[in-house]
Amino acid sequence: MLQVIKNNPWIRRFAWLVLCWGGAWLLGWLVVPPLAQSQIERHASEALGRKLTVERVEFLPWTLEATLHGVALASKDGSSEQVRVGRIYIDAELQSLWRGAPVIDALQVDDPVVRVTQLAPGVYDVDDLLALMAAKPQGEKSATEPAHFALFNIALKGGVVEFDDRTVEVVHTLRRVELDVPFLSSFSADREVKVTPRLAFELNGSTFDTSAMATPFMDARQAEVRLHIENFDLAPFGRYLPPSVPVRLKAGRLDADVQLGFEQRETPRLLISGDVQLSGVHATDAQEQPLLQFEEMRAVFKETEPLRRRINIDLLEWRGARAHVRRNEAGEVKLAGLPRADSDEHPAPQTKESAEPWRVHIARVGLRDGFIQWTDASLPRGTAAWEVEDLQVEASSIALPLEQPMQLRASASLRQSAAAGSSESARLAVLGQVSASQAQAALSIKGLPLSIAAPYLAGVLQPRVEGSVDADLGIARHGDVVLAKVAALSVDKLALRCASKEQCVPLQSAGIKDAPADSLAAWSRLEAGNAWIRWPQRAVLVEQISLQRPRLLLSRTRTGEWMFEQWGVSPPGVTGPNADAPKAAGLPWSMGLASLKIDGAAVALRDAVAQSAVALNVFDLQLHARDFAYADGRVTPTSLRLEGRVGAGRTEPGRLRYEGSVAMAPVLTAQGKVRAQHLPLHALEPYVGQQLNVDVLRADGGFDGDVRYVQGNAGATVSVKGDVSLDEVRVRAKAGLDMPEETKAGERSVGARGEDLLRWRSLALRGVAMNLQPDQPVSLDVKETALSDFFARIIVQEDGRINLQDIRKASAAEDAVAASNAAAAAPAAAPSGPQIRFGPVALTNGSVRFTDYFIKPNYSADLSALTGRLSAFSSVSPEAGAAPQMADLELRGRAQGTASLEVTGRINPLVKPLALDIQGRMRDLELPPLSPYSIKYAGHGIEKGKLSMDVAYKILPDGQLIATNKLVLNQLAFGEPVEGASASLPVRLATALLADRNGIIDVDLPISGSLNDPEFRLGAVILKVIGNLIMKAITAPFSLLAGAFSDAGEQGAVLFALGSPELDEKARQQLDKIANELNNRPALKVTVVGWAQPNAEQLAWKRQRLRDMAEAQKRRAAIRAGEPADSIAPLTDEEYPALLKELYRRSDIRKPRNFVGLAKDVPVAEMEALLMHNLTIPDNAMADLALARGVAVRDYLAQQQVPLERLFVGASKLQPGGEGDARWQPKAELSLNAQ
Repeated sequence: MLQVIKNNPWIRRFAWLVLCWGGAWLLGWLVVPPLAQSQIERHASEALGRKLTVERVEFLPWTLEATLHGVALASKDGSSEQVRVGRIYIDAELQSLWRGAPVIDALQVDDPVVRVTQLAPGVYDVDDLLALMAAKPQGEKSATEPAHFALFNIALKGGVVEFDDRTVEVVHTLRRVELDVPFLSSFSADREVKVTPRLAFELNGSTFDTSAMATPFMDARQAEVRLHIENFDLAPFGRYLPPSVPVRLKAGRLDADVQLGFEQRETPRLLISGDVQLSGVHATDAQEQPLLQFEEMRAVFKETEPLRRRINIDLLEWRGARAHVRRNEAGEVKLAGLPRADSDEHPAPQTKESAEPWRVHIARVGLRDGFIQWTDASLPRGTAAWEVEDLQVEASSIALPLEQPMQLRASASLRQSAAAGSSESARLAVLGQVSASQAQAALSIKGLPLSIAAPYLAGVLQPRVEGSVDADLGIARHGDVVLAKVAALSVDKLALRCASKEQCVPLQSAGIKDAPADSLAAWSRLEAGNAWIRWPQRAVLVEQISLQRPRLLLSRTRTGEWMFEQWGVSPPGVTGPNADAPKAAGLPWSMGLASLKIDGAAVALRDAVAQSAVALNVFDLQLHARDFAYADGRVTPTSLRLEGRVGAGRTEPGRLRYEGSVAMAPVLTAQGKVRAQHLPLHALEPYVGQQLNVDVLRADGGFDGDVRYVQGNAGATVSVKGDVSLDEVRVRAKAGLDMPEETKAGERSVGARGEDLLRWRSLALRGVAMNLQPDQPVSLDVKETALSDFFARIIVQEDGRINLQDIRKASAAEDAVAASNAAAAAPAAAPSGPQIRFGPVALTNGSVRFTDYFIKPNYSADLSALTGRLSAFSSVSPEAGAAPQMADLELRGRAQGTASLEVTGRINPLVKPLALDIQGRMRDLELPPLSPYSIKYAGHGIEKGKLSMDVAYKILPDGQLIATNKLVLNQLAFGEPVEGASASLPVRLATALLADRNGIIDVDLPISGSLNDPEFRLGAVILKVIGNLIMKAITAPFSLLAGAFSDAGEQGAVLFALGSPELDEKARQQLDKIANELNNRPALKVTVVGWAQPNAEQLAWKRQRLRDMAEAQKRRAAIRAGEPADSIAPLTDEEYPALLKELYRRSDIRKPRNFVGLAKDVPVAEMEALLMHNLTIPDNAMADLALARGVAVRDYLAQQQVPLERLFVGASKLQPGGEGDARWQPKAELSLNAQ
């Protein structure tokens, strides 16, 4: 064998080759490892500037496999290992020799450990290595081809990377790092082979798994990467957020399964698809206050190309999100992701070339179970805290730019935060779609509490607002045209409550008892439906607005400030409106309202501007308006119907109704039918109280007719047609005593303090037609007038002036003008006066109380039972030479309750001078009450006598008065002279001279004078004539003297019931006997003296007064119904309860009321008790009662054929109170005198 090898050179050569090859292998196996180990350690340490060690090197030259064990790189200070690799295995191929490039069949790195520490921001413990690598020259690279190599089976296993970030005190650990690259080659033949690397690791306990497929060495490089992340904890990385972002990430995990595709062309392309999910995210602000947290957020990307600004998302879903948004005292909003205002970061500069706009498409977006908390601490009066719960949002077809409609659906619950103490919540829902040129949306609001806006309203409104809102709204946009619709809107149980009880006058204290407590305004429900708003036309159209049971306190302070001016809150530094603010440009707004309804309203008016506060309450107010339209500064006439009750004090409220039209622009116009009943006009008296010397205690006004009002530039035009009434009028003296004293300027005493001056039950003016036009005289026509149950208190003052002339205060200027006019020599032509025409006037059951302070001692007289009529008259001036229109006058009544009075003739009280031609008759006036006059002028009182009088007065067109007075005195008897009297005349002798054999005195007193003479006074002339007549002993004064004697017979007294002047059956039987005796004895005359006892008869007098008032009520109702006054039957017991109830209803007294404040129905006895309790007994009531008893006896005797001239009534007498009050019997005493 050896010989063969020796003899064969080729075999010998091959053997040597094998031997050399084996020796080389052996040499390499023995020499290369230690040599390589030393060289690697030396050169690497020199190159890196740190010590690098290798524990062991293995090399198999026959397989070209090399293994390095325990490769370690020390830290910069050498105290620890910076990098350590457990094993590096390299399997090279022999083809590397002929390819001239490395071809590695396997490259495996096991258990690498890398430790990196960040010592300070941007400072790492490997900065020296990075600096060396950056400083090393790169050498020249081929501009055409990359370096050739081929790597197979690249693997890295068990790797660990520890990153110690001392700046945030966090250590990040990368474990179980596995990298597999099956093949990587830059040879031309292998460029199109796809490389499929895989990388997996655990970062801080979270698993990452990445696979890829790429052709990195092709001209058009392509790569596909799949990234899989499971349960990646984001909390440690939250500390890396820049300080400018006010967010602190406390928790959060990331799961992802993403595919990345990259292609290198002229325009690189990056394609992203996959699923990314964040869960358990919790973020706070810099003060550790909750900011944002959610259970899960998921995004599914589909072919998203960020390099081409295209984002395509199939699904973006957010579940359990909780966001906390805050605005601090400075007005800065804190929201996750928003940088702080003082951030040093600046936005990247924009390139000059406009970049392609982003194109975003999101197939579907969902938000489930969301929660948002809003806190606003920037408000000047409190903090707003809102919570949005159960937030559900779903959107689809989202595209930016909005080239196709985006669909949106959302719902949520809104309430105040739990800390606010309110549990009320509202439900909100939105449905719509939006595109670039069009948009439609519908909003539904259910139960939104207005108190939620209280912190914001507190900055502009002092009262607290309560209530709830329901609404269904819609909005649509097409280009620049916007159309909004309010399908339904309701505000329930709204209330403006007092901000401070100390400075608040709530509705309940103003008489509106059903209003919410401490409220200034309220309503039960406000509804609006089918309202449209059009833009840019600026048009508002509302089909219907309905307001139910509104309550309002309308008040004004003494300085003229309305209550709503006090409601406002002025912002700091703002003192008034900005007058320089520019006006909004564009079309003026127009508005239309088809129907407005207000039902069950109540308004309390309190006005303190007047001398005393005005208080009016309006109840059950109904307002219906239709077809309201406003455009171009004009308001078309609006149909309006208004109805309500108006009350003041405790009296029964009146009623007001208006039906017609109203227009407010360009001028105020109103035209319609008004019906008013028992309106409390006296409540408005404070507005004119400063001009009056009286107090208007009550005046109930009424009107039924048509009204037209136009407020033009020249003034108001007023037209009124209808019936006017003024009922239950009561006017009292404001100041002064019976004896006038010095008063303030313009004030005069019109009567005793609190004394009734005027009153009447009913004043009806039927067929009233009034026209008022600018620069035209007033025109007033009244077809018919009726006045019933009236009273007047007339006082002649010490200066001869009548008190009723001074009801209105006269200013100093008016007095000066009056004086100058009186002194003028030639009066100027007076302007055209009012054109007044009155139809027939009817007077029923009137009375006048007369007092004369002009004489001393004073004198009083009463006229009662005044009934009559006055025919038509007018103030229109007659044609030249024609007589003025005269009215026929008829008036009948009683004087002093004893004499009949009758006045007839013709009169016109409206023309100047006064036109009249009247005749008066008075029969059988008892003269004793006139003793004050006889004492003044004759020095004697009158003991007995009667007066009958016929007078006639006529005023000629030139103002000349012609009067005749015929007086008949019967049985006039004077008393003894009065000591200290201003005069003392021989009146007894004069009576004897003037009386005929029957004791009758007949006197004629002709009187004449000119009414144009300012010094002419008719009363003074009459008294002067009578005085002269007495002084000539021709006649007796106008007074009566009563004498009496008592008869001891059993028929000397007639008994009466307590409080009553009516004769009962027993009394009439007694008087029948007396009448019979008088008829048998014609020489006898009878004097009747009535008695009364004040203490014993007060209650009975009140009860009788109630019956009289009920009878007056019956008479007033009959007159209103058109019945003749003389046909009214007396009051019966069956009629009394109903009339008493009406009297009780209309009375101004404190009444029992039910729980809603209305007067309750009470029994007749209780009504009598309440009314009697409030009746005031006049000072002269008992004297009048005694007199009435005497008159009743006299009248009954006259009815029994006893001649009236033989019957006399003596002065009434009052029984002093004492122990015998209970046994005292009311009576009238009779005494007999012989002729």
